[in-house]
Amino acid sequence: MEMPQHIWRCPTREAIDKLAIRFGLPNFSWMQDWEYQVSDHTRIDEFLTAYETEALSDDEKFTLMETVIDSFEQLAGTGCDIAADLRWQRTISALDKNISLHAYSVWYWCRLDAEHEDEVFRVTPFVRQVFARHKDYFFGPGS
Repeated sequence: MEMPQHIWRCPTREAIDKLAIRFGLPNFSWMQDWEYQVSDHTRIDEFLTAYETEALSDDEKFTLMETVIDSFEQLAGTGCDIAADLRWQRTISALDKNISLHAYSVWYWCRLDAEHEDEVFRVTPFVRQVFARHKDYFFGPGS
């Protein structure tokens, strides 16, 4: 399934630079997919609180949300039940409330193209619920 063009979004260099300074994260020119390389499930509280309370630009919020989601992906890999984690519920709520900002993230983490269970992320089933609630945003009314 092809991604609708209106949801394309990528982290910006400016957002990465600001977030790296804000959180004391590594930021080297050779880093690819910085938002995933710096994710850290032990820092979810810090990342999520900053997302919710600080005056961040849309680009910073988008990039930070990618880091938050990947941090939960890591946490789920440790055997934790993220569905029972109130921080995960706050994250899902932020995706719902800001779907126009995070539509790309929702699409990415949904893995709509996956044909087998081993092709999805641990967070995919939860993010697919967000996708289902906002299908009209992705494809238009009646989709």
